Amino acid sequence: MTIVPWQNRKSSRNARLLAWLLLLIPIAVALLYPIAQDYLRAASLLERITNPHATGWLANYDVHPVVVHDTTFQFRGQTIPARVYLPRGVGFAPGIVVVHGMIATGIEDPRLVSFARSLAASGFFIMTPLVPGIADYRVEGQSADVIGTAVQHFAQELNVPKVGALALSFSGGLALLAATDPRYAHSFAWVASVGGYYDLAHVLRFFATGDAVRPDGTIEHLSPHEYGPLIVIYDEPQDFFSEHDAPLAHDALKQLLGGHGKESEVLTQKMTPAGQQIMQEIYHKQRASLAPAILAEIDKRRSELDAASPAGHLRFLSVPVLLLHGADDTVIPPTELLWLKQHIPSEYLVDALVTPAIGHVEVGSHLGFEEEFPLLRWMALMIREARDITRGAEPADIPAGEWMGLAASASRGRAW
Repeated sequence: MTIVPWQNRKSSRNARLLAWLLLLIPIAVALLYPIAQDYLRAASLLERITNPHATGWLANYDVHPVVVHDTTFQFRGQTIPARVYLPRGVGFAPGIVVVHGMIATGIEDPRLVSFARSLAASGFFIMTPLVPGIADYRVEGQSADVIGTAVQHFAQELNVPKVGALALSFSGGLALLAATDPRYAHSFAWVASVGGYYDLAHVLRFFATGDAVRPDGTIEHLSPHEYGPLIVIYDEPQDFFSEHDAPLAHDALKQLLGGHGKESEVLTQKMTPAGQQIMQEIYHKQRASLAPAILAEIDKRRSELDAASPAGHLRFLSVPVLLLHGADDTVIPPTELLWLKQHIPSEYLVDALVTPAIGHVEVGSHLGFEEEFPLLRWMALMIREARDITRGAEPADIPAGEWMGLAASASRGRAW
């Protein structure tokens, strides 16, 4: 029997430990590198979103020049404008459809243009489709079909099975609704909703009363943004104004929603005294006087509201979902995220974040670490979902240059 000295046994154990470490370190690096890269890309993107003029290594981390082309797609015989943002020098990248919020400028909105360009610079193929209903301050079931068709179209143009969808404001709820529809679901790789809704009836009640109902029945009291009641009245002016005043009210409210107050007042002067009185209540943000009529819209338009809401449909979801909502959002209250979180199948809910780092859909320009890190993590998870589209798959046969040519060629060419 040979007795190994204690010092030799210790040396042998240390050698084995060192060998294991040398073996595990490359494995750990290989496993952690994609995660670290996702966080770096998210940090770079967040830096450029919060400060478009940012410089330095972080703002320029893995950033590409961007080529922009206008294009179109067909929806039920109608030609819908869209825009593509392509990172130059990238042969293949995951595709993301970014859907604008409720604003008349649609895909021309400077904030959307800047955001889409920043995403493309981070190495993604981006398409921003116009959703005519949303651009006209209406939320309707047909807009979910437009979004679903846009996702299908972009996937086909990129010659890939699926693309992701990042939808803002009211388009967030509509994108979730589209992803539950078997006609479009197979083209969605994932959905990220920023400031979206669960049930339009909840939102109308909030506009009327300021009461945002949580799933447990408790109520959060917030002061609704003046924008909210306006879009309800704008969509159905005949329910608030006389037959004579309704068309004038529609046009006056459209001017007001577009930020043209003086033009709105000129149209108001053509109304009857009763119509002018209602418009004055709107101008002076007297929500209480309008509340009964807004609440009446919930029962009157229940079927239309249901047809444009994810509520009742989310059990059919079969794609990863990320939810993001501003803690102080007064357009769509943050309680809507709680409803979405409760009803989205748990196996598909990647993350749900309510944060003071954003307002309705705008990211704050001065964020502390406690606000920034959860948002950074959410963005890194979104980037991971986008990256996972191509994991283990061969790149598409269509080169980026050919797709740019297709896009350039293509450019020639109701609830509430």
